[in-house]
Amino acid sequence: MAQWRLWMRRVLFGAGLALTAIELAVFGVADAGGALSLTGRISGVIFLVAALAEIAAIIAFRDQLGPRPAKYSGLLILTGVLISLTTNLTLLALQLDSRSYTHLVWVWVALLPWSCWALWQIHCSRVWSTLPRTQGLAVGAAATSLLAVTNFTYTQIYQPYSSPALVTTTAEFGKAIILKEGGAAAVPLRLRTKNTGKVGVYILGSLYTVAGQKASFSNDHRTLQDWKKDLNEGKRELSLYTPGGTRDLVAQGAFIGEGAALEPGAEIVTERVIQLPADSRYSVISVGGQVVFLRKDRGTIASVRETRPRESPYPAGPNIMQVEHRARIYQSTAVLEFTRAPQYAFVWWVTRGEAAESSRPYLMTSIAPADKKKRFNLDLPSETQIRRIEDRYGLGWSFTGYAAKSLKELMDKKGG
Repeated sequence: MAQWRLWMRRVLFGAGLALTAIELAVFGVADAGGALSLTGRISGVIFLVAALAEIAAIIAFRDQLGPRPAKYSGLLILTGVLISLTTNLTLLALQLDSRSYTHLVWVWVALLPWSCWALWQIHCSRVWSTLPRTQGLAVGAAATSLLAVTNFTYTQIYQPYSSPALVTTTAEFGKAIILKEGGAAAVPLRLRTKNTGKVGVYILGSLYTVAGQKASFSNDHRTLQDWKKDLNEGKRELSLYTPGGTRDLVAQGAFIGEGAALEPGAEIVTERVIQLPADSRYSVISVGGQVVFLRKDRGTIASVRETRPRESPYPAGPNIMQVEHRARIYQSTAVLEFTRAPQYAFVWWVTRGEAAESSRPYLMTSIAPADKKKRFNLDLPSETQIRRIEDRYGLGWSFTGYAAKSLKELMDKKGG
């Protein structure tokens, strides 16, 4: 019976080292050649080195079973167990931090107590007495190397990785012309989106809106009560002589394809032609645009475009149409991919066909994991969760602001 127990302990010890070696090799191969950032690829190389250390520990463990074990075999075994303990403790902490479930969590849960048990077995075998003494020179060299690596990591990895993603979006009208057929005026619209930062981005959604305002003027001074009424109706501008005529949504829509990549310095120019009544029913037309994007060094996306109206988890009033776009996010490293549930980026285009003054179309976005019980687990996030998600994936917005031009000015404009 004692011999059988000894054999089982040896099998369990060797199996733990082998499983850790496989675990580290999977992470290393995936990240060394596929991580999105330099720090991720360096981590992949470190995982591969750690996997080699585990293989050396397996060989040393086999050597320990012989009649004459090598001098450093105990040190190699101890190193392998400590690597397993550190790695799986870190992976379990990442899993808990993500607050999501993956099937691989059971690997970390199994190897973590195994590492503690293996350390106890090493302690009971009194391997400490066989370990070589560390020389002061080695400690100094290790400290110098650590400082050099820290400095390199900060200047070459951390600073570029923490650089903000900057996207600039502008919108402008061209010269309006009168169409001979249909009695309409055609107004060219140009939207320009440029990556002015040092980090590539993915475009998750875009929206432009063009509104026309009817001419309105009164010789009578408007009172404070009139202004209060305007504010209660959702108006954002107050005028002494203008009652605040209604604005109609003339045109709206996306102007960049979902999932488009925009590298630093690159830009996307989109042109549209907006048609208006030629009888000058609108005295002023205005344009605005917005873009929502995701940093390329924080994840990659597989875009799934859906243009039909869908339900949104956010509260919505009557006569509101919501169009959903969904994209699967793949994490920047294999470690994050294996410790987080599948994440999806959702973008909703929210609009309704009423006056633009009180209900301009807009985009909403959310990043959330899939849920087996529901189609998608999209509870309304708190402000803290929103900030955390935006920081984790580099979620950002770019706005043009609203530019207004008189229709007469556009018709008299020289050039295109």
